[in-house]
Amino acid sequence: MALNRHMGSVHDIVVPLIQRDLIGPAKGKGIIVDFVTEDDDTAVYVAALVPLPTPEDHAINRHLIHLHMTTGDVTVLSVKPVLIETDEMEQILLDNKLGTLKTYQRISNESSGTTYKVTVEEPDKPQLIVQLRFHGSVVSMNALQDYIRTKAPPGLPVPRTFPTISTNRSNGLQLQITEFIPSTMAEGVFKNLSIEDRVPIVRQMACAFAALWELPVLKENNDIGEAIASPPGQPNGLLNITVGPEERVGIGGPFNSVSGFLKAWVLHRLEKLEDQDGIDEYQAMFLPSIRAFVHNKLDSRLPEGLDKIPVVLMHADLVLHNVLLSESPPFELAAVIDWESTLCLPFLCAVPPLIERMLQEGLEGEKEPVLIASQPLREAFWNEIPAWKELMTSPEGQAFLEWYEFGLYMVAEAVYMELDASPEERMASWERNISVVKRFLGIWGQEEPSL
Repeated sequence: MALNRHMGSVHDIVVPLIQRDLIGPAKGKGIIVDFVTEDDDTAVYVAALVPLPTPEDHAINRHLIHLHMTTGDVTVLSVKPVLIETDEMEQILLDNKLGTLKTYQRISNESSGTTYKVTVEEPDKPQLIVQLRFHGSVVSMNALQDYIRTKAPPGLPVPRTFPTISTNRSNGLQLQITEFIPSTMAEGVFKNLSIEDRVPIVRQMACAFAALWELPVLKENNDIGEAIASPPGQPNGLLNITVGPEERVGIGGPFNSVSGFLKAWVLHRLEKLEDQDGIDEYQAMFLPSIRAFVHNKLDSRLPEGLDKIPVVLMHADLVLHNVLLSESPPFELAAVIDWESTLCLPFLCAVPPLIERMLQEGLEGEKEPVLIASQPLREAFWNEIPAWKELMTSPEGQAFLEWYEFGLYMVAEAVYMELDASPEERMASWERNISVVKRFLGIWGQEEPSL
C-alpha cells in the first residue's frame, strides 16, 4: 500500500504511536510531526516532544521514525535520534576535503534541521556549519546562495556553501555544509534595543528584502509557487528557477496569476478554519459569516488590477531568527541564513508574516498599541525602498493586503490556557483575528444596493 503524506489516516497513525511513548514519555507534552520521505510501502517522519509551554531556550530533540505499512498493518522499522556521531562527522569532513575534525557542537535543533558548529585542525580552512536538513532541496539552496553571493548587491549577504559528494542520505535527510560566520543572532539583539537603535537594522533589512525581490533570474513564466533553483546556464548566466506547487502551507498550484493565487489562498484558509480545534467560541461567532462570504461572494468581490503586483523570489522565513548581525554595535547585517524554503510569490505576501512581525518584535509591553509604537520603524523600512513603497501603497497593493490578511487572520490559533479560563479571556487572545475579520467583512462583505 503506497503511503501519501497528505492522507490523514497516515498522520493519525504516527501521532498515536508517539502518544504511546514511542520516542519518550509523552504525557503533558506537545507533539511535532514532519513528513520526510516515502516510497511504495514505507515512510519516514521526524517527530519531537515539547513541553507546554515551551521555554525559549529549549533544545528540541527530534527522532526519525521509519514505518512500514501494508493493508491493515503498520510496523515500526526503526526509531533513531537525529544527530551526527563523532566518527560520522570525521568521515563527512574527510570525504569532502574540508579538514580534520577538531571540535563540533550542536547549536540548534529547529524545524529546519539539526545544526552543528564544526572546527578543524587546519588553520587555513574555515570553521563550518554542518546541517541535517528535513525539508527542501540542498542542491537548490546551494545554487541560490552561490548565485546571490555573486549577483546580488552587498545588502543581501549569505554564507558560502561547500558542495558535498552527496547531499542525500539513506534516511531521507539531506546534508548541507556552509561557512561559519562569527556573528550574533538578530533576534536576541533587536528586542533589547530602543526604537531609535532599531532603525539602522530595519533599513538594512529593507535593502535585503529588496535585493532578493530584484534578483535577476530566468523563469519560463510568471507562475506562483515553490521555487526550485538550478545553477546558471549559458549564455545568459542567470539562475534557472522552476516553479512547482506550494507545499509549505499546502495551497497547491502553481498559479499563473496573482488573482488566482489570492482566491486559492482564501479557500485554503477557510478549510483550515473549518478543521481547527480548540477555537469553538471563535468559530461559532465568525465561521458562518466567513463561509457565506467565501461561498457566495468570493468571485464577484475579488479586486481588479491584482495581476499588476510583481511576483518575486521570497525567502519563506526571512525573520530575525534567520538573520545574523555583527558581534558588536554598530550592528551590521552579516548574513541571511536558512534558505530551505524559497517561493515565487506576490511581494506583498512578505508584509504581514515577515516584515510586520519584525517591526512589531518585542513591543507588546509598550505604553502605546503595537501598531502605533512600531510606526517609526515601518516608515524607516518603506522609505528605504521607495519604489516598493509606491507599489505597496497603490490601490491594488492595499486591496491585496486586505485580502491576504483576511486569509491569514481568519484562522485563530488554539490557546493553551488554564482549564478554567473564561470564554472572554479566550476571545481576548484572538483580538487581532477578530478585528481583521470584522473590518474585512464590513468592507468587502457589504450587500450591494438594489436598483
